[in-house]
Amino acid sequence: MTQKTDTRTKLLTESPFQLLLSLSIPAIIGMVVVGLYNFMDRVFVGQLINEVAMGAVSISYPFTLINTGVSTLIGVGSASVLSRAVGKKNQDIINKIMGNIRERA
Repeated sequence: MTQKTDTRTKLLTESPFQLLLSLSIPAIIGMVVVGLYNFMDRVFVGQLINEVAMGAVSISYPFTLINTGVSTLIGVGSASVLSRAVGKKNQDIINKIMGNIRERA
């Protein structure tokens, strides 16, 4: 069996380029999905219904961007607190921030 590397060890031992790739690719995919989601809504609504419905979908796009912005705000703030907790080896704060991740023995 392969031994699981903990996050702190990974952040301290891997090369910065490898970390950049492994941590940024999920964010890039998420942003592309958000953009494509609204684009596909416009395509389907424009083809299947009419121009008024397409206008309604276009008006909703800024709300999608606001939602994405607020989510990014929370994510970046949590990442800052998490990185400081990982550096201090404060497992209580790490567990509070990463509440949906369970350690496996």
